[in-house]
Amino acid sequence: MIQTSLGHALCGDPSTGDSIDDASMRDLDQILARLSLTSAFAPIAELRLRDPHGYRGQVSGPADSPLRLPLTLFGVAEHCGRSAELTLAALNSLATKFQAQGLGGKLFYRVRWAALNDPGFSIDRLHETLTQAGLEPETLVLGLSEHSAHSSLKAVSRLLANLRALGIQFTLCGFGDSHGALVDVQVLRPDYIELGRGQIEALQSPVPSLEFARATLDLARRFNALVVATGIDTEKDLRAAEALAIPLLQGTYIGALDPAPRKRLRKKLFCGAADADGGLSDAQTATVAGLATEIPPVCADYSVEEVAEVFHAARQLQTLPVVEKGKPLGLVRRMDFMNLFLSRYGRDLHGRKPIQLFMDARPVMVEHDTPISEVSQKLTDDNQRHAQTDFLITRNGRYLGVGYMVDLLREITALQLQTARHANPLSGLPGNVPINQQINARLRKGRAFVVVYVDLDHFKPFNDAYGYSKGDEVIVAVATLLLSECGTLGDFVGHVGGDDFVILFEDDDWEARCRRILATFEAQAPGFYNATDRENGGLWGEDRLGTRVFFPFLSLSLGAVRPDPDCCDSFHDVATMAADAKHMAKQQAGNSLFIERRCGPHRVA
Repeated sequence: MIQTSLGHALCGDPSTGDSIDDASMRDLDQILARLSLTSAFAPIAELRLRDPHGYRGQVSGPADSPLRLPLTLFGVAEHCGRSAELTLAALNSLATKFQAQGLGGKLFYRVRWAALNDPGFSIDRLHETLTQAGLEPETLVLGLSEHSAHSSLKAVSRLLANLRALGIQFTLCGFGDSHGALVDVQVLRPDYIELGRGQIEALQSPVPSLEFARATLDLARRFNALVVATGIDTEKDLRAAEALAIPLLQGTYIGALDPAPRKRLRKKLFCGAADADGGLSDAQTATVAGLATEIPPVCADYSVEEVAEVFHAARQLQTLPVVEKGKPLGLVRRMDFMNLFLSRYGRDLHGRKPIQLFMDARPVMVEHDTPISEVSQKLTDDNQRHAQTDFLITRNGRYLGVGYMVDLLREITALQLQTARHANPLSGLPGNVPINQQINARLRKGRAFVVVYVDLDHFKPFNDAYGYSKGDEVIVAVATLLLSECGTLGDFVGHVGGDDFVILFEDDDWEARCRRILATFEAQAPGFYNATDRENGGLWGEDRLGTRVFFPFLSLSLGAVRPDPDCCDSFHDVATMAADAKHMAKQQAGNSLFIERRCGPHRVA
């Protein structure tokens, strides 16, 4: 059923079991008589649009009042039977300030079932309250955080129907905290579903929790609801929610409660977030800059005893960078250091010697703009002297921070989840969103690259004759072939859909590899046909006009373009050129490669 506890400061739980003294009741009388409520708002981000979707409203008592905390204030009101009165006053305060500040989007406010079930509450009084504040009912989203054990879903449904008739929307708070949550969604049909802090923390660890989040998103889509992830309090929370494409996010990292909140989201939120075209960063273009932990370094002439004092003072410190005039020289790892320092006579023999003699002078060292995938390859290379657990991150050769393997693996996992979400289900290759993002990333960096559009010729008549299962076999074979020729770090293979693929090359031997792809597929193609069609060199079928036509063996048409970053604004320009090149390749019979000489799109004057 609807949750009885959220454990969230924006909502709180009344302590109805405790006795309320006369002073608290007098304080409540004064607050309601003077309407001396404090309103604050926290933005709910819609990162795809880079703007707030709306604001979460919270009301508290005066700063100098014993009832200043929402938990206490509403607990006293409920005990005194004045929940409806306080809730309507709170909505009036929030709506008035929301309008006065020109805040856009929706106004979210969590209410208690006790208030809605109070005899003093009515739809007419709520409408009157909103009208006085100048807020359209369609702007309000009420979050139902709890209802009493004696309340039925039927009663809640009836109330929500009346609210919806007014234009007010509804969010189900704390989804997943009870076994009856699915029933709530099916019966109540909320406009929004909120994942609480507990679910967000769980996204960063066990696979079952990730599956729960995916199931929630699927459920929300089925019932035409939007999912809001609350408790986004750190960048890791944000990236974990992003990786699952949770559309709406709220928490202190997005924006803390503020009486006068910002109307635009911080630019920092978009680092690694969705691009304007909907493309998301992935493991081939995301860099290690965000993994840098700035640890104050020591100088090369620090003595072993001085370094021991640093480690003793910072018990959680596992790695200590050694830097001289901004240039990183090496790393001192706690475990290795302690084995030396605490060994028999270690302190007596080495205590006054410079730490430079005992540091790892050859740690993995990478520039801040190095792709995460490249760093991962370096750290897991069999040729490394030993398994690395940390590395140095630099900016223009100067010390920036320390990177840790655990953070790298966590980021790669999140990026892999993100890539999987956009993958083609048949080939497993990245789909349109990652393809577009990959092209945009290369254009932004000014990197020279080649885009090859790959298309299967005569695939439809083959599919019609042999069936979808055989057609799928061909698609998978093409995907496997493309991957076999794209093994270098800068390569990328994507599946546009159907029988269309895209390859991004960065090495100079791209044309030779394209020729090998064509030669290999030409040798493979007859094997997809039965003996009769192999002997005939193809099959008979109908063209798009219904005319009986002979179709030769399947073949590949490759259209290649070399975009100039100075001439192409985005993947749109590159896609247009690549499609034109593919069209020219298909004009040639059999397996063919057409190389477009243009480096930019034709511009219309």
